[in-house]
Amino acid sequence: MNSRRLKIFFREYFNRLNYGPAGRIRQTHVRPEDFVYTGSRRDRVWINVLLFAATFITTTLAQSQTSGSITQIFLSGLAYSCTLMAILSAHEFGHYFAARSFGVNATLPFFIPFPCDSPVGTLGAVIKTRSPIPHRRALFYIGAMGPLPGFVVSLAAVITGIYLSEVQPLPPAGEGVFLSYGESWLFSFIVQQIHGGIAPGSDLFLHPVGFAGWIGFLLTALNLMPVGQLDGGHILYSLIGEKQRYAGWAFLCALVILSFYWPGWIVWVIIILLLVMVGHPYIHGPGEELSTAEKITGWACMIIMVLTFVPVPVTLV
Repeated sequence: MNSRRLKIFFREYFNRLNYGPAGRIRQTHVRPEDFVYTGSRRDRVWINVLLFAATFITTTLAQSQTSGSITQIFLSGLAYSCTLMAILSAHEFGHYFAARSFGVNATLPFFIPFPCDSPVGTLGAVIKTRSPIPHRRALFYIGAMGPLPGFVVSLAAVITGIYLSEVQPLPPAGEGVFLSYGESWLFSFIVQQIHGGIAPGSDLFLHPVGFAGWIGFLLTALNLMPVGQLDGGHILYSLIGEKQRYAGWAFLCALVILSFYWPGWIVWVIIILLLVMVGHPYIHGPGEELSTAEKITGWACMIIMVLTFVPVPVTLV
């Protein structure tokens, strides 16, 4: 690759980083039929149902006991799987119904099972939009109506789960290795209110419902990161327009710094640089102004991201 082609490559790449996958292309004319939802004969709902069932099974087995009959093993994981699936469903169906309400063609949620030896059992869920988003107000609702319902269900799970959890002494040093999960500001506050200060040498051993709520908080924070095509990028773009990309770059730099404390953030940096992008694609259309209440809700979503963000999610102890 000669220097001229290399220069063109990097110019186009940074254009996509700042303005989304299509680069700086402004849509000046839209057709009304672009924003009318019509069901597609190509929709295969059975795939969504099959993935939901598979994810329900993998999440149940992820937190089930390792001995006993098959029935006992399966039943032991239901508290976790039912809670986590409720959180994921609230998030994804919030997106789905918001998209439908603005005439945006969107798929049903695709749940992603993770059958490997994982304490989580899933990689989350996604929906795909098949038609343009007409204006920034629609973008706001499509972005916000996923993390907000998901956060509400996660909050209920965290409060319930922490109440059911027990403070126990840590095993003596050298008696095995186990995972220690970091706490967000909101999670730590709830623990403090329910259990008070935890003495040195002890820790809170999470009930499965509480662990599902912890994952819900983490997923909420990740989705609300103010970059590119994530929910936070949608919301912040609907609030401040193209200035969103400056916040996106600042957040990306923060993730690079945090990667020195938890290497897993490097994976997210790579995902953002290769897939999500930093800036949000240009959105323009009639009726895009947000009301004061909508703006307050949008900034509240950014606050929720800060409150639920975990700088070091997992460590080995």
